[in-house]
Amino acid sequence: MKYYRSRSIAWFEVVKEASFMGKRFALPAIRLLVSVNLLYAAIFMKFAGVPGAVALFTQMSQAVHGLISQPVFRLGSGVFETMVAVLFLIPKTARLGARLVILWMTAIILSHIFVLGYGLFFVDALALMLLAVSYLLLTRGQSHWNEPESVGTTAALEMHKN
Repeated sequence: MKYYRSRSIAWFEVVKEASFMGKRFALPAIRLLVSVNLLYAAIFMKFAGVPGAVALFTQMSQAVHGLISQPVFRLGSGVFETMVAVLFLIPKTARLGARLVILWMTAIILSHIFVLGYGLFFVDALALMLLAVSYLLLTRGQSHWNEPESVGTTAALEMHKN
């Protein structure tokens, strides 16, 4: 650590460095936890046709008056979860993946509130949504293409440089 005239500046640098180290390990951990959870649900529950998953999606199919059949509902959600998990694993597409996880978990939470009832899958959806939101909050203002997220961020960066 460099010598600073003021202790507050030195403390800010220490906190900033600790924050960076925390993010360095937390972000990949969040991506891995969410992606493994989604892939497990897709591969071992939906694609395998576990009786519990079949019953759950039959109930969802009946809730929409049979407009979407149970196999299409179950396999389609499995394909979507697999794509979202892969997007969330790749660092350059992780923010898009996090947004899609939040969108998907919102739909799952609402389906549990209005159709399926509360249970383990409801709590799992809440946990995944909180992890995805925390990922977006921890990575806000940064882009993996080394570009600012928005025009407002660009203006703020230009003012900070001057």
